[in-house]
Amino acid sequence: MKRNANLLADHLPKKSKCPENEINVNKESSALHQIIGNTSIDSFLSDVYQKEPHLFHTQIHDKDSRSAALTSVYSMGWDGVCSMLHKSHDNLYQYHSVESNQEDFDTSSLPLFFRNQTPIQSEEIRDTYGNSPFAAYLDGCSIVNNHADLLSAPLAALCLDLQHSFPHAYVNTYLTPPSAAAVSAHADDRDVFVIQVMGEKNWKVYADCPIPYPSHHEQVGKKGLPVPATILEKNPLFDITLKPGDVLYMPRGYVHEAATSVSEPSFHCTVAIATADWSLSTTVTEIVKQQLESHTNFRMAVHPQFGMRSSNDIDSKQKDDLSILLKDAVERISSTITVESVAQSLGFKYKTHNEYVQSKRERLIVNETDASDSLDSNPSSTIVGPAAARRVKMTTKIRASTDQEKESAPPPVATHGRGLTVREETCDTLLMILSILRKVGTSIQVSELLNSLPAANEEAQMVCELTILSFVKCCVGLGAIALA
Repeated sequence: MKRNANLLADHLPKKSKCPENEINVNKESSALHQIIGNTSIDSFLSDVYQKEPHLFHTQIHDKDSRSAALTSVYSMGWDGVCSMLHKSHDNLYQYHSVESNQEDFDTSSLPLFFRNQTPIQSEEIRDTYGNSPFAAYLDGCSIVNNHADLLSAPLAALCLDLQHSFPHAYVNTYLTPPSAAAVSAHADDRDVFVIQVMGEKNWKVYADCPIPYPSHHEQVGKKGLPVPATILEKNPLFDITLKPGDVLYMPRGYVHEAATSVSEPSFHCTVAIATADWSLSTTVTEIVKQQLESHTNFRMAVHPQFGMRSSNDIDSKQKDDLSILLKDAVERISSTITVESVAQSLGFKYKTHNEYVQSKRERLIVNETDASDSLDSNPSSTIVGPAAARRVKMTTKIRASTDQEKESAPPPVATHGRGLTVREETCDTLLMILSILRKVGTSIQVSELLNSLPAANEEAQMVCELTILSFVKCCVGLGAIALA
């Protein structure tokens, strides 16, 4: 683990002696270099960025072109994904804790669960799944973690690296089981790099933007704003299946939808570049508001006659007074809106965002390494229950639990009892795993379970490695399976 820690530490930004708002332009992002391949970063920013979707194929096996930050993401494996999900589980448990003050809780740290493209409410997540992303995944739910760069060290390092070429970056992750989709067709208010890490997913990206460069309230397919039917009726610009190493870049405003196949799950990272927040219209508006609100006269409410009476019925003195104020406002604004003031405003915004998350990302990288070293050197004696489930990896050996071990497991959080709610298509195959463990009578490695199952039929195709790993974690937590 120390080697991984050093690899990630290489991408921690060095303390700079630059002026307060100066952007680090001395070093470019190695991850962006690997993503765009032979294209220079300058060419990408001038020809592709904010202009058109583009598909890149990264050379993840070419040692000469590897970015350490990007390689750490591609190397996460299902165990790395599960480590992040355990942190999501902790946040949900804390949120639903009796001692928790939900009003003060940062809900952005909570995972989002979607079943059949419909969001699941937090009470159902607690009562049906016991706050467990693994139990929800077994029931066909997609798991979305916003700001996952504050949950995963590789994703934290990726963002720190990308910020050598972009003012700020953050990551949302999407975990989708076979034959499922997290959300329906929609457009976003940010540019994104969709990095396919595990499994595969089919994407459709449509050519026409219903609202070019949308702001926060103009994202079609969200919050009741429909996607125009004419957009979806046309042939998509892209209809592709992303596999590990593929990266899809989309400027904001492009409508897209994605779904998994019947036999493959998907884990992808969406790197978000918040271009709507950095637009000239947003920046100028913020400067104008700040400038006008710094003067008392502009903070007063406009006289009630304006807007309540017709223009001809408004008192002439009130018109003259407002006209003088407007002239003064325009002069102040005109002298304030300059290239320098726009640059300063953006620089302050970038600095604020980066300072807020940088220390959190750096602590995450250090603490995740220390925790892994501690876990490797001081294994727990617990073999059933939530603590034991947290230690289950693909290489972990497991066995059927004894009656005494089953009874020693703590009671479940879910209100429906000790069972699991799983997809009907996978139920028989997952039950077969318990039967195999009882028949074997000895331990077996989690990674070997898939090969121990009979030849896959159409329904068993939906049982993937992550399905088995999630099932084992849930069963260990409930006491049905024990660590060997």
